[in-house]
Amino acid sequence: MPQVFFLPAEKTDLPGAFTKLLENLKTAAKLRSTDLVAIKIHPGEAGNTSYVSAENVNKIINALDFPADRIFLTDTTVLYPGRRMSAPDYIRLAAEHGFGIPDTPPFIVADGLHGENETLIEMPDEYDSSAAHLASIICSADAMIVISHFKGHLLTGFGGAIKNLGMGCASRAGKLYQHSSVKPHIKSDSCTACGICSANCPSNAITINAFAIINTESCTGCGECLGRCPEGAIRVSWNQEMNVFMRRMVEYASIVAKTANPVLYVNFITAVVPDCDCMHDTDPPLVDDIGILASTDPVALDKASLDLVTSAPSAADSPVAGKAYAGDDKFKAHRPEIDGELQLRIAESLGMGSMKYELIRIP
Repeated sequence: MPQVFFLPAEKTDLPGAFTKLLENLKTAAKLRSTDLVAIKIHPGEAGNTSYVSAENVNKIINALDFPADRIFLTDTTVLYPGRRMSAPDYIRLAAEHGFGIPDTPPFIVADGLHGENETLIEMPDEYDSSAAHLASIICSADAMIVISHFKGHLLTGFGGAIKNLGMGCASRAGKLYQHSSVKPHIKSDSCTACGICSANCPSNAITINAFAIINTESCTGCGECLGRCPEGAIRVSWNQEMNVFMRRMVEYASIVAKTANPVLYVNFITAVVPDCDCMHDTDPPLVDDIGILASTDPVALDKASLDLVTSAPSAADSPVAGKAYAGDDKFKAHRPEIDGELQLRIAESLGMGSMKYELIRIP
């Protein structure tokens, strides 16, 4: 049974706390001094404040005590307009958030200037695609440490280590493939024709007349319009297509896990907001800060993270306050139409890890 180590939030500021969290896993990693190690992070979109801070990422790196000249921070470009769409501006944004500045590991965009630098990895016959489009630099690294912020997500219910692997390590073509089965539609009686969705659509698939209209042939299903609409007028038909999206994401995660040699996974269950760190802003957290988890099994890690959020009471100003209590799935209470645990069941079925685990609390 995989072990998941748990450092409670109230102990994270104690001297040596991060070292205690990782001491057993560091030995299990078995890294060589010559290995080039990718530290997979999410530096946060411009305006976002819920991402795992550079200070905390550096605490993880310092506790692991890897040679400074053999590690680098990395992430990939995105589908939607903004500062993470091209490498130069993304590097500048990361620096503004404290990543890749002097005396810290460099930040490298793993899939090139525009998300085009990719490595094609053959996928098993039973998978939906014959090849995965992965970021080349992640594939070239000797090993990878995956540091994830555990929070909500508008398409997957929640995002943790599995989403960080599947979506976060794909090139632009890989992201487009994963999203291509998810097609939003407009609820015309709620639409005010404000144009926000059209202005933020990366594929120019939305036109505005009396209400917004989505060209389903041009739409890539990235979900950006879902998060932007102030009226909640854009919806997704939550049917078999959503299951296809979830499966494709997890299939990519399983290929990354076999290709990039992830040796350690860390989830920060802090600022557990309803939406991804790709959002410029978000609602208050669903629960109070819980702590940090670490494991060599991404499925066990995400399941333990979900269980801890489920067992916690809702935060006083949470969007689900008064609707979800200790023992309730906070992510499902916020988005009842999404079965976030589906990604864990798919991952377990693909042999990525186990939903059964032993939780070890750091004293």
